[in-house]
Amino acid sequence: MKHYRSRPQQLIMVCFIILFTFMLSACDMGGGQSSPAKSPTATTSASKSTPSTSATATPAGIRLGAQTCPSAVSVPTYWDAIIATQANINKVESVACGNLEGNTTLQALVLVRNQGTGSILDVYVYSNITNPKPKKDFQLMGLYKGDAKISNYNTVVTAEVDLDSSVNKNQPNAGVKQDLYREFKWSDSSATLVPVSFPGIYPVLTRYEAEAEQLNVNKGQNFWERDATQTVSHFADKLLNWQNAQVTITSGGGQTDVSAETTVKSPKIGGGIVKVSMSRLEGNANGGIWIVTAVATDGLALTAPNNQDRISSPVSVAGKGNAFEGVVGTVKVLNHLYDEVGSVQAKGGGNGANTPFSASVTYTKTFKGGTEEGLVALFTNSQADGSIAGAVIEKELLA
Repeated sequence: MKHYRSRPQQLIMVCFIILFTFMLSACDMGGGQSSPAKSPTATTSASKSTPSTSATATPAGIRLGAQTCPSAVSVPTYWDAIIATQANINKVESVACGNLEGNTTLQALVLVRNQGTGSILDVYVYSNITNPKPKKDFQLMGLYKGDAKISNYNTVVTAEVDLDSSVNKNQPNAGVKQDLYREFKWSDSSATLVPVSFPGIYPVLTRYEAEAEQLNVNKGQNFWERDATQTVSHFADKLLNWQNAQVTITSGGGQTDVSAETTVKSPKIGGGIVKVSMSRLEGNANGGIWIVTAVATDGLALTAPNNQDRISSPVSVAGKGNAFEGVVGTVKVLNHLYDEVGSVQAKGGGNGANTPFSASVTYTKTFKGGTEEGLVALFTNSQADGSIAGAVIEKELLA
């Protein structure tokens, strides 16, 4: 027997169907596939430390330091055929990867070791590394007992022996040691890696040494490098010949600070005062070593060359200071071992304060294989005992 719904029941059913259909439509609008979300805009903040020894903010996708290579190209023997090494003559020793060219792709740092005296190292950097024919973007040949690695700043840092340096000259092969360190950074305009200078003045001149020192300090060695006052005291002893100098922190320098301003007073008779600026390596306030980055004295200045310039011999130096009998002080060029390799008197055109001077300084490098990091310094001397009374020191790249 058929059952018939009453008219009110039919109306209720129709309303229910309409309502249900509307709900399904609403769910589909709000719960279906959504439009792609906008990626958050990458932002960077200025580092509290000086840019000299701190790793700058990097674009999204770029990581600092050595990264894991793609497995297909991570084995050293893979590169032997690409570089065309020869059995019993040389072979690929290691491969490391990193964002060396300032983009999100990986480049390979390939080290080739040669057999024979000196264990000569050849250094290569390749891009398009997973391509069967990768592109060679950089090579550096003939590093005596050399080493190379990717720094925490995405540069290539190298170590080698300067056979003619004051440390190694006339030493037997077994007695020579690494004493020359260089750094190379990608240049878009040159489309290769070019020499650059680490801004550090003391306790080391180069990034290779600074990162090595940080590891030593982390192991409990040279712990004084984590203390701002002690670092300045060691600097005064080494470069100014001021033993037991009085150091005063004028700003920063604490355990959680990444920069410091200090003054150091000579213990000599009539000694002067030098201002020393420092920053922690890579802005690391958690035990980072202190690096001297600037040295200045009131009333004394170097106006040429600029800090971190690339210079060659003879170099034109200009500045100003307090002249006595026409002499402001002495300009010195120091090499990678802080050895003096050139000097000249800074003579002005008159006497008294703010006397300008210019001088040409000829210097002789022991390393002939390229640039090295060094210093240009202007020193004034005490009239009482001839000791250093003031100093301005700048970091330079010596060609």
